[in-house]
Amino acid sequence: MIRSLGLMEIMRAAAQGPPDLAALPTRAAAGGQPPLRGYALALERIRYKRSSVGLASIEKGKLLGIVSARQGKGPTAWTVDHLALLEEDNGALGELLGAVSASAAKRGAERLLLRLPDEWTLQKAVAQAGFAATTQVLLLTLPGRSPLSKEEPLLNTRLRRVGDDHALFRLYNACTPAEVRFKIGLTMQQWRDAEEPETRRTRQLVVERGGEIAAWLRFDDHYGWKRVRTMLRPAEILDPSSLVTYVVRSGGRRGVLWEVPEYQTELHLLLERMGFEVSTCYRLMVKTLAPMIKERAWAPAPTTV
Repeated sequence: MIRSLGLMEIMRAAAQGPPDLAALPTRAAAGGQPPLRGYALALERIRYKRSSVGLASIEKGKLLGIVSARQGKGPTAWTVDHLALLEEDNGALGELLGAVSASAAKRGAERLLLRLPDEWTLQKAVAQAGFAATTQVLLLTLPGRSPLSKEEPLLNTRLRRVGDDHALFRLYNACTPAEVRFKIGLTMQQWRDAEEPETRRTRQLVVERGGEIAAWLRFDDHYGWKRVRTMLRPAEILDPSSLVTYVVRSGGRRGVLWEVPEYQTELHLLLERMGFEVSTCYRLMVKTLAPMIKERAWAPAPTTV
C-alpha cells in the first residue's frame, strides 16, 4: 500500500539507517551513498510542501520504503531527491517510483529525474519502472589543498545574470550530446526547468570570450564540500588549467567535489593530471511522464471517401 509520507514514517526509516539511493554520493560517506537523514528530510517536507511529494510503501504495518520528489527550477521537471528501501524488494521500489511519477505528473511534471548509484541491479529495477539511463557522472575530489599547477589563475569571471539564459542554452547545446539533451530537455524551457534550484549559498559564474559565454561554473555547499559543476565550450580559447586552479581556490578551506559527466572527457583527464581522483559515480536516469489532460476538448476526426 502506498500512502502519503508522514513524520512517523520518516523517523522509522531513518532509525534503520538505510542508504539514501537518490542522494548525491560523497566521499565523506566512504565513496558511497550517505544514510537517509530523517531530520533533514522532515524539514524539507515542511519547506517544500507546495512543490514536492512524499510517499511511503507499507505492507501489513511494515514499512518497506520511502520516496520523495520535488520540482526543479520550473514546473515541467521534477527530481527524486530521496529514495530509501528498508527491504530488498524490487516490487516496492517499482511501486514507489510508479506512484511518485503519477503524483508529479498530476502537478504538471513532464520529466522525472533520478540520480542512482551506478549498480546494474538497481538500474535494471528502475528501468522496469520506466526510467532510461542518460549518462554516467563521475565525482572527482582533490586529496591535497591545491592542484599541481602553482600558477595564478588568469580567469575573468562575473556572476550569472538573467539575460545570460539564451547564451547558456547555446552553450548547453554545444557541449551536451544530442541523446542526453533529448532525455533531459531539448527546448530552452525544458533545459531551464530541469536546472537544480538555487539556495542562498549557490554561486553561478560565467566566463566570456569574444562576446560569447565560454564557460559556466556553479558552486554549492554540500556537507563540508564545495560541490562544482561546469560547462565548457568545445575548442574554445580558454586555459582550462587556470579554470581548475580558480575553482580550487574559490573553494576556500572546503574540499572540492567536482561532478563531471562522462562525455566531458577532456575535463576528466585534465582534473586527474592536476591531482584529482575519481571518488565515486552515479547514473542519471530520466522518466518521461504522460501529460495530464485537464479538460475535455473536441478534435476533428479523419473521414474516408
